[in-house]
Amino acid sequence: MQGENREISYRTYNAYADFIHHLYEFYLGCHARDNKNTNITNKRGEERTRIIEGYILNHAQRIMNGFRDLINNGTAPDWVNDISYYDVTVPDEFAKDFREYRNKVCGHVAFERSSELSLSEFYQKYHKYLYSMYRDAMYCWGNHGEEFPDLKEITAFTVMVERERT
Repeated sequence: MQGENREISYRTYNAYADFIHHLYEFYLGCHARDNKNTNITNKRGEERTRIIEGYILNHAQRIMNGFRDLINNGTAPDWVNDISYYDVTVPDEFAKDFREYRNKVCGHVAFERSSELSLSEFYQKYHKYLYSMYRDAMYCWGNHGEEFPDLKEITAFTVMVERERT
């Protein structure tokens, strides 16, 4: 960032809110894939919440444990942090807070966006877990040297917008 002003603050907040939203949705999709059950994304209520939060909490802990084990085995990449960063128990409320922030700071119109939820506190408390989850899934981002797929309506929309511009 270069400088500081209200517009940069607004854009920074929204960019991180988008990151939270998209990462949560990604892991929701991973859960459906891992369980070969897209039905979970259609369920509502406490059962769905319990299942998804359990998946996210367990996944975050698995990632932290994996890095801890790599460090202990002497096989960790040189870019990893000190073992104290990973040798932790992911807080039980992490998955619940992740869902709530995903819903309120980006996913839904709600007065809590600016009045009740502190994205700063969320960041300080949980960013290392979100970043670790993002980094763990990096192999999913990008096209790995293959031709980018035709995404049908997504591709058609872009073509239409370009035509409308000219």
